[in-house]
Amino acid sequence: MAIEPTTRVVRTEGIMTAPVDQEIVLLNMAGNNYISLDAIGRRIWELLETSVVVEDLCGRLGDEFEATQEQIRADVLPFLAELEREGLVRVAD
Repeated sequence: MAIEPTTRVVRTEGIMTAPVDQEIVLLNMAGNNYISLDAIGRRIWELLETSVVVEDLCGRLGDEFEATQEQIRADVLPFLAELEREGLVRVAD
């Protein structure tokens, strides 16, 4: 399912994580790989602890980082799609 601004997403349960300085490393046991997220990716991961509508997530990021909503949305949508492909986030019910 395509992730759109109106989609509600949440982290997949059971993903192991380890903070490393400002970054975070996610261990995906199902995919047998790990992914390192930078500070902004880490903040998105933190905000996905509970289900959130993508547009609300982008608004929250806009309050915390200096970028236009259009730029944030343009960066966040493909990022979330990649996390979904990796099995790290899912569309919430």
